[in-house]
Amino acid sequence: MRHNYDSFDYWEELIDKNKTLRGHMFMDSLPNKDTIYIHTLVFGKNNGIDNTWSYFPDIKTLLGYIQYSFLQEAFYKWIYGKEKLIVNVPNIRVEKIISDAEKNKKLTKEEADNMRREINMIKSCWSLPKNKIFARLKKFSRDFNKTWVGDNREFLYLKIFNSPIELGDFVINSNYIIRGNEFEKVVGVTIDEWKEICKKAETDKTYGEKFRNILAKSLTDVV
Repeated sequence: MRHNYDSFDYWEELIDKNKTLRGHMFMDSLPNKDTIYIHTLVFGKNNGIDNTWSYFPDIKTLLGYIQYSFLQEAFYKWIYGKEKLIVNVPNIRVEKIISDAEKNKKLTKEEADNMRREINMIKSCWSLPKNKIFARLKKFSRDFNKTWVGDNREFLYLKIFNSPIELGDFVINSNYIIRGNEFEKVVGVTIDEWKEICKKAETDKTYGEKFRNILAKSLTDVV
């Protein structure tokens, strides 16, 4: 079936069915050679930390997710999470979230300008050939992370990986920094087992299922 990933209506319907697991919307299928991987963090003092490790079937799906789901949720929580617990993010276009917040003086001009700049960066990717979108999204993520580094009250973060091996190495390094030698306790497998799972995740069903389960259930403490 052909999907229009550059469509608010498509994502509105999909998000409505997956409100509690936005980042895992496409993880029913196992990863393959076209899969793209992500790690996102959305933190606010009133809402705690949403720490998501996930993957998407191809680059266009990820592009749509960032524009119509991730930025919608991240920017809404950045704006309103300062003052309250966010239970639900309204299904409205991120541009309206920004304009409403500006009108109600919930955003500075600099914040609003940064948000619009980043939305436009994402929108510009749709006209690119598939083989150039990944590099542009990597550039976008670097800009995004510098802009929303925030402080101990709130921050936003997005990292994109081209393969399970790249993601796996990042997990190992992150865990060493935070947890020392407790990798197996946190992830559920040894480092050598994790490397083998990442190496075979796209080609072997058993390893793909192990990889998916670890991303969905075991990495919430790895930031």
